[in-house]
Amino acid sequence: MTSSRDGADGPAESSPAGHGPTGDRPKKLHEYAQGWIGTLAGVAALALSIYNLVVLQQEPAVDVTLPHIARVAQGKDTWLYLQPTLSTRLRTERVEIVTHVELRLRPVGGSVRAPAFFWDETGSFSYDHTTHRLTYERVADPGPLVVAQGAPQQPLLLFNAVGWNLAAGRYDGTLTFRRASGQRPLRKRFCLVVSQGAAATIREAQQYTFHDFRNDVPGSDPGRTGCYVLSPV
Repeated sequence: MTSSRDGADGPAESSPAGHGPTGDRPKKLHEYAQGWIGTLAGVAALALSIYNLVVLQQEPAVDVTLPHIARVAQGKDTWLYLQPTLSTRLRTERVEIVTHVELRLRPVGGSVRAPAFFWDETGSFSYDHTTHRLTYERVADPGPLVVAQGAPQQPLLLFNAVGWNLAAGRYDGTLTFRRASGQRPLRKRFCLVVSQGAAATIREAQQYTFHDFRNDVPGSDPGRTGCYVLSPV
């Protein structure tokens, strides 16, 4: 007698598409890839956070730019006015503190005595449109200068050389900025050229009269490009 059990010896029915062992493989690969992508994204985010933390906590790299104009006034003493720009281009939450600024001016050749300048004070200039003259006003004693990213400093520094006057000749100058962070001092070098005519103009002027020396007047400094010379205007 022939058995009547349904499907007992017949061919097995095929599994629905996508539900057998072969169909589960793309799903597992997808889940595996998603897991790795999530892990990589987390590692990248962590690396970025560490980088930002290191960058924001690093010491600011302070740049110093000298102005195009240095002003000189003379009487029994000599006063030199400089307004440098102190800034930092790096993105950082830390600040730099300039604790002291020194000026050295050394005569090149000749027998002129080297002056002993000291940082006297900080101040500001205002312009009188009626008299076409500058008026200087004292602002503060010498003190720390805080330099932060996005907040550059541009102090007007007054240096005083007691009992000394400029004579004709060339002078090599150095402006030194000492820092609270302990990093090496910042130094900016410049030169000042005083012609015979400039020396006479300064000597014959009234005390406290300001004389502009510029380092950007075309043709006014033949052979000494970059030095401050008495402005023709």
